[in-house]
Amino acid sequence: MRKLLLQLHLWVGLTAGAVLAFMGLTGSLYVFQPELTVALYPEHYKSSEPEAAPVDVRLVVKNAEEQFGGQVTSIFFPVRELENYIVKVKGSKKFHFFDAATGDYVGQLEKRRGVMDTVLDLHRHLTVGDTGALITGTSALLLAFVLLSTGLYLWFPRKRRQLKERLRLKPNASFKRRNFDLHNVFGFYFSIPLFLAAITGAYFGFQEQTQNIVDKLTLAKEPTPYVKLLQSSYQARTAPLSVYQALDRMDALYPGYVRRTLVMAPDSVATLNLTYLASSDLEAGPQNRPMVYLDQYSGATVYDYNPNTAPIGRQLTRNWFVPIHFGEIGGWVTRVLWFCLGLAPAMLWVTGIVMWRGKSKKKNKNKKSGVKVRGGMVA
Repeated sequence: MRKLLLQLHLWVGLTAGAVLAFMGLTGSLYVFQPELTVALYPEHYKSSEPEAAPVDVRLVVKNAEEQFGGQVTSIFFPVRELENYIVKVKGSKKFHFFDAATGDYVGQLEKRRGVMDTVLDLHRHLTVGDTGALITGTSALLLAFVLLSTGLYLWFPRKRRQLKERLRLKPNASFKRRNFDLHNVFGFYFSIPLFLAAITGAYFGFQEQTQNIVDKLTLAKEPTPYVKLLQSSYQARTAPLSVYQALDRMDALYPGYVRRTLVMAPDSVATLNLTYLASSDLEAGPQNRPMVYLDQYSGATVYDYNPNTAPIGRQLTRNWFVPIHFGEIGGWVTRVLWFCLGLAPAMLWVTGIVMWRGKSKKKNKNKKSGVKVRGGMVA
């Protein structure tokens, strides 16, 4: 059994490990996305008067539509590290930034977070869309249920007196022993955080399937709606809600919450989407993010995700999975830990390759010299 699990751990690690190493490195960068984005694009993200209350968003909408000659289709409100408004206008693929203190136009970007959106795309999709999401999601599942389980089984010492050695790096060790200890010791200590990051990461690759499993495990009375399939009741002779009407609806819902995004319906049958945050600042703990999907013609609610009253399965994935995956669950402590955690897959992959290469060279050397190897011992 041990030999079989060793081979499974080895070959899954060598193949999926390359993807996991890349995901880990890009994930480490993205842990500090808010701060890095502001540092890279201060002229877009920093308000001219950070202490001033933001102007009414309707002024920003008016300025954007007058300047670019099209209807506003999306609004991103000043939250977290973003101090300005961001809007998208029909006919333009760019993100337009408006000073929150004055409502004046300050610039545009091809991507909302600039290069950090590229980092996120690399992390989740390897820049190849759904195929990349399938690869990263599968790799995350292999890490959670194959590499970590077999790794812990192989790590567990056969004799109790060996346990202390498995929990620390041996001092004054040779390169070979040091490499072995790095793989074993850090693999053990990072096993639980890696499992949490892997499970929550798989959710982004297989969101609908993961939610269905969580709903069944938590005995949900009805399945969670797949929001991409929600539709408005099409009315040929009725005009859809304007962005101003949508803002009025947004103001009436979830008092006490901070507005996060407003996205108008992209076609004649889609829904209008509103999202909120419990706080405009980066905070530890679960992220309570209400999401409302409205009929674009009547303004009636098609689906309302309330983070406080939703079924436990939906609360688990939507309130907890994002802060767990990006290390925000415990504030700065877990963010720093998760930055280090992102380096672990690359370290485990490299040390695993070194161990494999060392054993392969030894086996080939023994074959050439005619020495037989039985059960890992030279005969």
